[in-house]
Amino acid sequence: MPTTTTTKDDVVVDFGSIELSGTLLHDDQRRLLMLETDEGPEPISVNLQSHGITPEPGNVFIKDWSEHSGLTARLAQAGLVSACTRSPSGPSAPRPTRSR
Repeated sequence: MPTTTTTKDDVVVDFGSIELSGTLLHDDQRRLLMLETDEGPEPISVNLQSHGITPEPGNVFIKDWSEHSGLTARLAQAGLVSACTRSPSGPSAPRPTRSR
């Protein structure tokens, strides 16, 4: 089975209140995007499968609210993702951004 994981080393991610560096890991099969730091993994994507929402292949949902507000725009500005659309996650829930 071919691998669906892509990595990019020596990445700095601006989370707004803190910058973390490490290896950016995208696992397309699990629709996962995270930063592997010296202290451990820092999740960037969110899993909405319990809400019946799965991003298309090559895409993830990025939490872009609360402490991660503006994260998608900063990742896109750094050339690490391309923001696609904002996705509904419920009537009162924040809307994650589908990115690739």
